[in-house]
Amino acid sequence: MFTDFPVLYVDVIVRRTIVACIALAVVALAAGVLLSQPLAGAGVVLGLAGATANHRLFQVSTARYSNAEGHLQRKPYAGSVAARLGGLTIIAFALLFLVRPMGFGMVGGLVAFQGLLMANAFGALWRYQRAQLSGVALAPSVTAQSHAMDLPVPGGPGEGPPAGRPAKDAGEAHA
Repeated sequence: MFTDFPVLYVDVIVRRTIVACIALAVVALAAGVLLSQPLAGAGVVLGLAGATANHRLFQVSTARYSNAEGHLQRKPYAGSVAARLGGLTIIAFALLFLVRPMGFGMVGGLVAFQGLLMANAFGALWRYQRAQLSGVALAPSVTAQSHAMDLPVPGGPGEGPPAGRPAKDAGEAHA
């Protein structure tokens, strides 16, 4: 069902997640100071930053260990994933034992990042499926709530699909 899901949506999902993480980091720092737990707020920021860095490295390693046909070299990929997740886990546990409020904040930040990422992915998939069921092809820039996150629409005004190929992709059938 989602085999035609445009790759451009992934960029929108990641951008929205990062913007939400920045907003959450500011709120966590302010809440930590107001509740006399500044280390917990700093831990949330550390968790959000670690999860964001891990996600970026996940994207880089996926591209690095994929061949031209899209097949993944599993051993080096799994090793890089295990190293990153192991490093984040060691840091979180060390903070839990050494600076408990910061450790709990970091775990909360890691969990919050995953929740934000899943919520943004679910929203994009939901909008995409609704557009597919209604027969309306929406480009990521049409579904983006913030104009700051707009992406170029392939096959925009004045551009049609290549000769001999029907307008099937989300951006090409844009009316």
